[in-house]
Amino acid sequence: MTDTTRPSGARRVAAFLLTLDKDAAASILQKLDPAVVADVAEALTSVDEGSFAREVLDEVWRDLAKDLHAPAKPRAKKEEELAPFLEAGLGKDRARQVLGAIHERRRHERPFHMLEQKPVVHVAAALSHESPAVAALVLAHLDPKVSAEVLSGFEGEKALDVVGRISRIVPPGFAALSSIADELVARVDAAARQPAPPDPTVRIKTIAQMLNNAQKATEKAVLEGLDENDKETAESVREWMFTWDDLARLDKKTMQKVLGSVETRTLAVALKGSQSAVESNIMSNLSKRVQAMVKDERELAGPMPMSEVLVARGEVLKAARALLEGGEGAPAGAKGEELVA
Repeated sequence: MTDTTRPSGARRVAAFLLTLDKDAAASILQKLDPAVVADVAEALTSVDEGSFAREVLDEVWRDLAKDLHAPAKPRAKKEEELAPFLEAGLGKDRARQVLGAIHERRRHERPFHMLEQKPVVHVAAALSHESPAVAALVLAHLDPKVSAEVLSGFEGEKALDVVGRISRIVPPGFAALSSIADELVARVDAAARQPAPPDPTVRIKTIAQMLNNAQKATEKAVLEGLDENDKETAESVREWMFTWDDLARLDKKTMQKVLGSVETRTLAVALKGSQSAVESNIMSNLSKRVQAMVKDERELAGPMPMSEVLVARGEVLKAARALLEGGEGAPAGAKGEELVA
């Protein structure tokens, strides 16, 4: 049956491809957005040369011709596009002069423009070593969004001092602003070339993973040794050995022991924003009466800061870790040992 109605987007593309020779159609299909290829391919299975009236196919071709010959919408040139664009029209020497004039005018209008192109974390690090007066001068000239991000990285006392100075700042001349901007850009670029400092949590996670796969006696000996020499590291290792998400893997007996030592209010707060697997394992090991109490407590508590939720979770995890270290249960598959009857 020949369709005389206006086809959908995917069917229009399929109809157009079928009017081309095989190689041309394949070439176009390869260049389509991956997000629509599946729809077009499916349409190809239900469209053939007799699916549409001649006037519908003509309309498809007319629309395509209009789109191809329509003038492109104006778009601002990106920084890296501007130089070759000007060189093509003006030649290299003239283009270099124009670009120089543009950059000079931009420096007068926004002397710290180049800093805004740098990662905020690097800008904040560079300004953290400057006096509050210099930091205030720079932040007063940056985009407010960038200034806010940088300011949030300062300590409270310095942030307050900087904000106070911004409110009464008297900008120096352009030469001074330009000199400060050049020095900061050079410092930020130098910092960016330095290797990133090692993440201390990676080391702790590695130790935790090793102990999770070690024999129980080895785990106990290592943790006891860490407790004697570096209690802070020992606590960090324990936290990574058993996390909140691991509660989803506790067996019924161990979970019930953990829940028996935790108050209903604490449990209700700890479950806020929790993954469904963890919540399911906890709730399924509570009596109907306690389940109802937890749900009521959670609803009555309303929205809460994540910091309070983490404190409550910490109490639950403390009880779980104490049981596990005492040899009373373990997360499923934690040690990777073969079970024997």
